[in-house]
Amino acid sequence: MTYIFEKIDRVFSHLIFREKDPIDRARIKMLSYILILYPLFTGILILAYLITGETLHLIRVVFVFTGTLSLLAVAYFTHAWKLVSHVVLFICGLVIWSNLLVYVQGIDLETVQCIWLGCMLSFYMHGSKWGWIYSMIYILPAVIFTAFSSDRLFNLGINPTDQSQISYLFVISYNFLLIIFLHYYFFKEFNRNFLSLTHTKNELKDLNSKLKLSLSEVEKLSNARMEFLSTMSHELRTPLNGVIGMSNILLLQNPREDQEENLALLKFSTENLLSLVNNVLDYNKFDWNKVELENVPFNLSALIKNNFYSIKQKAQKKSLQMVLEIDHKLKDVSVVSDPTRITQILSNLMNNAINFTENGTVSLCVQTKDISDGKMKVHFIIQDTGIGIEPNRQESIFEPYVQAASNTTRHYGGTGLGLPIVRKILGMFNSHVQLESEPNSGTKISFDLELDYEKLPVSKTLERLKGVTDLGHLRVLVAEDNEVNKLVIKKTLEKWNIVPEIAGNGAIAVQKLEQENFDLILMDLFMPVMDGYEATKTIRKFKDPTKASIPIIALTAQFDQKVAQKVLKATMDDYLSKPFNPDDLFKKLNTIANRKVEVYT
Repeated sequence: MTYIFEKIDRVFSHLIFREKDPIDRARIKMLSYILILYPLFTGILILAYLITGETLHLIRVVFVFTGTLSLLAVAYFTHAWKLVSHVVLFICGLVIWSNLLVYVQGIDLETVQCIWLGCMLSFYMHGSKWGWIYSMIYILPAVIFTAFSSDRLFNLGINPTDQSQISYLFVISYNFLLIIFLHYYFFKEFNRNFLSLTHTKNELKDLNSKLKLSLSEVEKLSNARMEFLSTMSHELRTPLNGVIGMSNILLLQNPREDQEENLALLKFSTENLLSLVNNVLDYNKFDWNKVELENVPFNLSALIKNNFYSIKQKAQKKSLQMVLEIDHKLKDVSVVSDPTRITQILSNLMNNAINFTENGTVSLCVQTKDISDGKMKVHFIIQDTGIGIEPNRQESIFEPYVQAASNTTRHYGGTGLGLPIVRKILGMFNSHVQLESEPNSGTKISFDLELDYEKLPVSKTLERLKGVTDLGHLRVLVAEDNEVNKLVIKKTLEKWNIVPEIAGNGAIAVQKLEQENFDLILMDLFMPVMDGYEATKTIRKFKDPTKASIPIIALTAQFDQKVAQKVLKATMDDYLSKPFNPDDLFKKLNTIANRKVEVYT
């Protein structure tokens, strides 16, 4: 018998192994046994009824025989085993009803067996919901018949339709065996799965008991660390935004020479602090794989120049000569990559070169290589005449919190995270650092970046507006809850003759936009009552299409790739991280102004 069932399992294996649930696999096996064995059973009955001349029974059994063969074909060639099982249960109901109305006109043993078999099979095949439905379909007719039957409740004989004793005995014996088999098989499968799950559970329990303490501690430490860094990112950048922002504003207000020197020192120190904070926060993000590269178009030549000239003042204070060489092929080229991470690479390497060079030269050379098919390999070289690095220390300086010598931090400062961050970012670009250095002879660091590129279009509108600093025609709504940040943004915008409207939270910003017209919204992300995300979603649902499509630039001190994705998903147009560079804000505002000019020209 086991051999027969194994053969049946092989025939239906393509259906069985498509199911991941072991209970569903057992259901398919059980259905396949019924569909294969029933034609044999009904085939024997057809011969018996032909011999005995029991025409009425012969008609029903031929119907069941052909129906079972059809269902067998459907189940084999399709995956509709659930539909086939419903049809089987429907046929079982027809047998019960035909017994009550035609063949027996009462309730005999065969009818009771069919009710029992149908109820059991419906629960096994489809669970409790369908089990109850089919059970009611099978049982209610029998109960109703019994309630209205006055002469006899049960007919265990073979009247009123004549049927031979042998065929009747064969039918009820087969039904009993099928019922017993289904109970046995489903119990066996249930028991096997239960034992397997119990065994697996015990193994996992033992393993979990061994790892539970260590994993719990690691998870707590990880969560606490990431939560702390997330909080610190926002809490540190917010006051730094105020200091740097006010320094920029005061420098733009024509200070006296002595004031300008003090403000420049204040700005330099604060930006240096911001760089250190960013390095600590960013390295932990890299360490936990929380960083992804962006892909946005930008002018690489302009980015390099901005980075170079932003730290040139630092070099001039040490009387160092700064040299910049950029391949002319990059002048009118737009590359698609991550400008923030490229800036981070250049900033860390250039600052390192200046920090460790007391006299001489620091140079940045950018060359193009292998330009073809919309891709460009760019070669960067940062070289200095500084203290150099001993050969046995050159590899270790790329490890976190390690510097070239034990007294490096005391003499030159730094966290020891700049070069490890550079290596991690370059790894994301599928690149690596090449280092050449000798003690007291300087250091040369080079790397390659393969970037997608395209020629920049010539924009007459941009040329016409180049050098324009008066953006007073723009109506700007600022959503910001921090008082210092409000003051910084307000004074920054006023330098370009913009008089902003200030809203203390997202809800007020939405209300103001409903009442007035604006050209742009600067939206802080984290505010009480209604944050920037929710305010943006509300604005985008405005009935007025002009207000619904207003440009929105997100401002946030807690900025990373996830925040950037969330900002864009919230249908904001752009974003700036705090502390922001006024030049970066001006460029974005100027872009909005250009769009307005293009509309009217």
